[in-house]
Amino acid sequence: MNQLMQYIDNHRQEAIDLLREMVSIDSTFIDQGVYGNEGNAQRDLEAKLRNWGFETKLIEPENELIAGWTDYNPGHHYEGRPNLLAISRGSGGGKSLLFNGHIDTVPLDDPEKWTYPPLSAEVEDGKVYGRGACDMKAGLAAMIMATRFLNDLNVPRRGDVLIESVVDEEGGGNGTLDCVARGIKADAAIVTEPTELKIYSASRGVFLLKVAVSGCPSHACFKWNGVNAIEKAWVIARALSDLERRWLALRRHPQLPSPTITLGEISGGISAATVPGSCIMKFDIKYLPSELDSEGRCIPVNADDIRREVEDCIRTACMGDSWLKEHPPELDWYLTVMPHEIQPDADILKVLSKASDAVMGGHMISGLPSGADARHLQNNGGIPTVLFGPGSMKNAHSIDEHVDVEEYMNCIKVLACTIAKWTE
Repeated sequence: MNQLMQYIDNHRQEAIDLLREMVSIDSTFIDQGVYGNEGNAQRDLEAKLRNWGFETKLIEPENELIAGWTDYNPGHHYEGRPNLLAISRGSGGGKSLLFNGHIDTVPLDDPEKWTYPPLSAEVEDGKVYGRGACDMKAGLAAMIMATRFLNDLNVPRRGDVLIESVVDEEGGGNGTLDCVARGIKADAAIVTEPTELKIYSASRGVFLLKVAVSGCPSHACFKWNGVNAIEKAWVIARALSDLERRWLALRRHPQLPSPTITLGEISGGISAATVPGSCIMKFDIKYLPSELDSEGRCIPVNADDIRREVEDCIRTACMGDSWLKEHPPELDWYLTVMPHEIQPDADILKVLSKASDAVMGGHMISGLPSGADARHLQNNGGIPTVLFGPGSMKNAHSIDEHVDVEEYMNCIKVLACTIAKWTE
């Protein structure tokens, strides 16, 4: 243990250099993941891993392979956007551990607003700056360096370590889903999303809902001859806000915030002088994998029940409005993200917790308030999966995105200890 920690400290600059090089290569997604720039970053990383003794393979996701799976996002293109799969073999007979992280990032935003150019990977005040530094190239680099440092020291391992650097996570997760559909398995998995080095044992599910409301347009000077679609839309928005308040008051989970309903986008009308004849609202609906009952037991949540509850709420609101009763809105559930939750007594939780205790003097188990690719590995792949990585989600996707170097190095140490114990 002490030798391993010292070795990682002595090779600190190599770990920082890998992260900086990864951040410096543009791997942004395009049009919400329909296209993407991940190819160059994946090929560069594959060459490094192969040079370090990993077995590597670049595989482009196939829509035909994953189209029938839960949470598949149609219409995305993967030519030149391969997943990177790498394996470091153990001697045999031990438990395998899979690491998963995404190479794609959100767009660069407005580079002029950044203190440092978003692809410069500047190091300043103990932080690495750049798009993807936090979400989640630091996590990807940490899993790679943890495995490489163990290999450098020839630490005995019976189990295999598998690494998935996937594309199109930001666009919905088809990259990881393709890995699952190909039958890539392990005895446990860690997704190195930014968790501030907390252990996330659960994540919330997500629905995105589009509500299209029709009205009756007219000139504004004769507004009483028309029906304002925006005003009618607010009838529905207020009803869903009331539903959210009930959820916040009554629905609980030990590691997650209560379910939420967020009106994230609204559009309607053609001019200020025209009563709008249409209005479209888009809602983000986050729900729990399970909820505490009156006796403190976690009861699994059925996603279909959540959807029905939202639809019933909208239907009831429309029944109380004479126009909406006769002209109900059109509903389009256009994106689905399953929640995920691991059993509290899962072995990977115990091993990762002890590794955190050894390196950092303690650990915290919590949950991810959004969705994550962990859902595919556990729900579709049957692999017990947790999330653990450097950086904060509050810093992800932001101007001047960055990750703390010490947090990154501590993540490498914790993951190295976890690999050594799990695969021994």
